Amino acid sequence: MTFVSGFCAAQALIPARDSGRSVLLTGFAVAHPTQLIDIDDIALGFPRELARRLEQGQQFSVRSTPELLSFNWQLNPPTPKMLAQVAETYKARYVISGDVRNAGIRIQPLMFGLWEKKIRALDVEIYVYDAQAGTLIESFKFTGSATGDVLVGKDYSFDGEAFRFTPFGKAIDDLIEQSAQAISSRLIVRP
Repeated sequence: MTFVSGFCAAQALIPARDSGRSVLLTGFAVAHPTQLIDIDDIALGFPRELARRLEQGQQFSVRSTPELLSFNWQLNPPTPKMLAQVAETYKARYVISGDVRNAGIRIQPLMFGLWEKKIRALDVEIYVYDAQAGTLIESFKFTGSATGDVLVGKDYSFDGEAFRFTPFGKAIDDLIEQSAQAISSRLIVRP
């Protein structure tokens, strides 16, 4: 009986990588590029790292493209025709796109202006589409922040350990983890 239970649990962990579980991540639009000049390519780095984490769960076949989900570089909702074209081109059932909305730094004066506290926010919106049906499944909004030395520096690779040890790099890493879990939870229950 213990063997049967172990066998059933092992079956539940078998990767489900059929064509119905194929995911394509596109490049993310950046609303305010000047807010992110200290970070090495968040527009491709964020979706690349998100793709890696979705792939780790072994429930999805994940691909990525540097292209935005747009014909004209404007981040407008894609048409069903565009989604069908993307699904056919990349053999993907689901398409994930996103928008980095804010990464601004707020400076809060302390002790009558003698010191200052830097707070940097990160707001990301992620859209999950069923490309074959041509519909938006869900949009997610994730927000994080870091305080202290919030500038990262272009000399840190987006997915590197040194990047994750910076306060803002850690905040980004936490947002990627949250988004991977939320997207996995949403897609895993779909037929």
